[in-house]
Amino acid sequence: MARLLRRPLLRRARPVAVAVFVMAPLLGAWSARAMAKPPLMAMEKTMDLKRFMGSWYVLAHIPVRLVKEHLAHNAVETYSWDEAKERISVHYRFNENADDGPLNDSYQRGWVKNKETFAEWRVSPKLPIFGYGMSSVLRLPYIIVDCADDYNTAIVGYPNRAYLWILSRSPTVSSKDYDALIEKSKGFGYDESKIRRVPQSEKGEVFQSPP
Repeated sequence: MARLLRRPLLRRARPVAVAVFVMAPLLGAWSARAMAKPPLMAMEKTMDLKRFMGSWYVLAHIPVRLVKEHLAHNAVETYSWDEAKERISVHYRFNENADDGPLNDSYQRGWVKNKETFAEWRVSPKLPIFGYGMSSVLRLPYIIVDCADDYNTAIVGYPNRAYLWILSRSPTVSSKDYDALIEKSKGFGYDESKIRRVPQSEKGEVFQSPP
């Protein structure tokens, strides 16, 4: 009888174990060692959420290796606001290893945590096997620390600074502007040596901020 009772428990435990294994690199960001510095805080300036929507090129990042982001070329992140559900849909796409490499697509759902500034979100990735089945309990920080007044550049981080995304509506920017974004990131406590510049095709279209 004991054996028969254990089997259902094991079947239920396996999916949970898989989810923990998949998300461990991100969840580890909350460890005591990772939080040696004060956690990164979202910008205090109020942001126009709808103007932040649309597509952005990832100019540079501290990549999430779990999704092969360290191999990314031509990375583009697209945000769409769902008014009815008060939810953000996120689509992240890049070529792996080369400009014409295989496409890597990933998806997330996001929710605004700070509704005064709109600069702090929580996001839940679409997981293998589970899809969005764990989105009610698995919500990761998404911290907007800088956004240009014209919504043409932005910097997004993570509380322990393990991850970083420097965004632009244009696939390339001048050396002066790129260096300024790196300096800003350093000012937020990021280690420049960990930041990878993402190869982007100069032929990419310039995205526009929604009105």
